[in-house]
Amino acid sequence: MMANIAQSAQDELDTMHPDDVIGLVADSDPYQPAEQRFRRTRSVLTVLAERPHPVVIMTKSPFVLDDLDLLTQIHAKRFAMVVVSVMSHTQDLQQKFEDKVASFAQRLALVRTLKQAGIPVGVAFMPLVPYINDTDYAMTQVIQQVAAAGADFVYWDYLRMPNIRHRNRMNDVMIRVGNYPLSYLRELYRDGSTIDLLYQSERNAALLRICDDHRLPVRLPYPLFRDRFGPSYTVAHIIAQQSSRDALHGRDVLASQGHTLAEAVWRGEWPIERLKNHPTFPLFRELVPSSGLGSAVL
Repeated sequence: MMANIAQSAQDELDTMHPDDVIGLVADSDPYQPAEQRFRRTRSVLTVLAERPHPVVIMTKSPFVLDDLDLLTQIHAKRFAMVVVSVMSHTQDLQQKFEDKVASFAQRLALVRTLKQAGIPVGVAFMPLVPYINDTDYAMTQVIQQVAAAGADFVYWDYLRMPNIRHRNRMNDVMIRVGNYPLSYLRELYRDGSTIDLLYQSERNAALLRICDDHRLPVRLPYPLFRDRFGPSYTVAHIIAQQSSRDALHGRDVLASQGHTLAEAVWRGEWPIERLKNHPTFPLFRELVPSSGLGSAVL
C-alpha cells in the first residue's frame, strides 16, 4: 500500500478541474478490512475535505460510516455521494457470490443511515447474472427494498467475463449456487465476455418498469447535484443522464447524439440550437449562455 497516498492525492488534485469528481470506485472496495488499520481511504478523504473536492464512493461495507464526518464536510461545500452495491436480496445467494461481506439487510441499513445524514446515496445492482438474480421477482425484491430504504437512485450492470480466468471462476460459482446449465451462459456470452444484446435489452426494459413502479430514479437525478457544479458540468451531466436512459430504452441513435452533445458542452462549447431541441432543456435553460458557440468552460 502507498504510504504517501495522501500526498499523491494532493498532487493529483493540483492538476484537475475543480468540477472533476474523484471516484473511489475501483474493482477493489475502498473499505477493505485493512482500512481499519491503515486508514488509506480516510487519508484521501481528508485531503478532499481540506480542498474541498467532489467525491463518489462505491462500497459494500458499513465501514464507510467511519468517515461520515469527512463526507459531511465535503458535501456541505461541494459534493459527496456514496453508492452501495448489492447483487441479491437473499443471504444464501449473496454469500455464495460475495463471501464475508455485509448482508443485504446491513446494506439497506447503510442506505438509511447515509440518507438520514444528508449524504446522497445510490445503489448499484450488480452484477446481473443470468439464471441467478435476473428474474422479475428477484429484481422486484431488490428494487422494492432499496426504494423503501430511501435510496436516491439505482443503476445496474451485467456480469462481465473478459478472460478465461473470470469464466472459470463463474463456472465454479454456478456449480455452488445450483444445477444450472452452463450451455445457457455460453449462448448469452457468445464472444466470451459481453452479454447478448437482445437479452440485455429485455432485462433493461423490465428493470425500468420496476423502478418506475417504485418511483426510484435510474441514475443520478438532477436535484441531487443542482448548484453543486459549474454550468458546463451540470448541463453536460443532465444530457448524459438522459442519454443513458435512452440507451436503456434501446434508443441508440438518440443516446449517441446525446453523449456527443454532452461532451461538447463539457469542453466549453454551447451549440445553442441543439441544446434548445434537447428534451431536458427546461432543466438547464437558465444555465445556457445567451449567445455563441465555443464559449470558454464556465
